Amino acid sequence: MLRTIANALASAAVAAVVALSASGASAGPTLDRIISEKKLVVGVAPWNKFVLLNPKTSQYEGLIVDDIRNLEAMTGIKVELVNTTWSGLVAGLQAGKWDVIMSGLGATPERATAVAFGEAFGYLSSTAMVRADSPVRTFADLDKEGSVLSVVSGTAAQQYAQRTFKKAKVTPLSDTGAAVLEVMQGRSTAYIGDSVSNELRAQERPTELRNIKFASDQTEWTSMNHAVRYADLDLLVFLDTYVRSMKLRGWYRNLAEKWNLPPELAVGPR
Repeated sequence: MLRTIANALASAAVAAVVALSASGASAGPTLDRIISEKKLVVGVAPWNKFVLLNPKTSQYEGLIVDDIRNLEAMTGIKVELVNTTWSGLVAGLQAGKWDVIMSGLGATPERATAVAFGEAFGYLSSTAMVRADSPVRTFADLDKEGSVLSVVSGTAAQQYAQRTFKKAKVTPLSDTGAAVLEVMQGRSTAYIGDSVSNELRAQERPTELRNIKFASDQTEWTSMNHAVRYADLDLLVFLDTYVRSMKLRGWYRNLAEKWNLPPELAVGPR
């Protein structure tokens, strides 16, 4: 099904890119270079099931990687993935190390002061990961004096935790592995992360970890977006055209199913 969709749209998308290049349309220097060189440099951060380097194959895998490869096939523009940390995504974009962030970075007003976000292609809510033997069961159990919540620096979960938990201490760490390890070794009460990743970790380690979902008025939904420099809004228009087209064709629902991810990832809160 995925291959069929990609093949059906490939010719039209490639023709559109060629037409833009041939007509000398008023694209900015970044998009002009991308089209003329047929090369797009993309910043990504590790995220299980979305963007992750398989050590056995030395190839990136996941929902976002499939989406990027589909964009490649449809446009003829080769994508170079540059691996970084979540906290380094925006700084690397602004420094010109990559043309676009395609790692599912959530669009927030705070981040929008630094980068321009495109059309959402996925949706996540915030949950808490605790030790399986923890007495913590609810949001109220967590928001107490003495509670320590580990988060990954630079993520939407960090912003959510700092904004929402009034009594618990929020501790930002450099990556997910370090933040979850704090919980497993008892130095943090919980790790605050996205609903999909936390549920997967709980399923993988049921005797060690447990995922706590919050009530609808206690959690926050975030979107998954591509982001560019404000000087490159024409590149964002180009990418948004792709995202909107693929959403209408059910592409992201199919990708969620392929990677055994919840269907709400593609449709958001209802």
